[in-house]
Amino acid sequence: MKAAHREFCEHGYMGGRVETIAAKSKTNLRMIYHYFGSKERLYLAVLEAAYLRLRTLESRLDFKHASPVEAMRRLVRFTYDFLGSNPDVLAIISNENTLRGRFLEQLPSVREKTLPLIDSIADLLRRGHDQGVFRPGVDPLQFYVSLVALSQLHISNRFTLSIIFDKDLSDGQWLNDRRTCIEEILMAYLQDLGPKMPAAKGAAATRRSAARSPASAAAKPAPKRKATAAAAKQPPP
Repeated sequence: MKAAHREFCEHGYMGGRVETIAAKSKTNLRMIYHYFGSKERLYLAVLEAAYLRLRTLESRLDFKHASPVEAMRRLVRFTYDFLGSNPDVLAIISNENTLRGRFLEQLPSVREKTLPLIDSIADLLRRGHDQGVFRPGVDPLQFYVSLVALSQLHISNRFTLSIIFDKDLSDGQWLNDRRTCIEEILMAYLQDLGPKMPAAKGAAATRRSAARSPASAAAKPAPKRKATAAAAKQPPP
């Protein structure tokens, strides 16, 4: 399986060769086909193992015994660290996306293992809102997709971004700063409870409202009338 994992991560399903896997694993080619049946089933086994590695580690995060804020921070840190230290998983998922999820559709176990995570995020969001620390109306799937996107773009595009900005995006300190940046961006979004009107602005609004009230209008002096042209021509008495 390790040789198959490396082969499919490096070359994808289309470019991966069972002959190469057999040679690198020092296994008889006939034995591989006897055990897995086909190249497709071997690839499915590798793809499933990659996803289940992520889901298994996620399931060990303790959400129920932590505050919503701390639990969400743990999820952000874990996701960032996992994707950073497992580029092979990113590679095989990227390859599966080029195939439009053709093989993942055949793995209902991956979906079944993933849905509880979204339920856990939804529960954290509800608890956080009930405690007054998270904003209302956050979609758990939207939040998780944003987390994954922020945690992997600098990995998948590290070579081009490093050249464009003349900065080594694989530098350890830069990666630590990136981790902190992502965590603070996402937590600031969750903890944005809405705009608060400053006291001075509120007082100004109160004065404007009072100025438009009937009582205020009655208190204003009547405007002076302009003299008509005829009155201006009359001689003084």
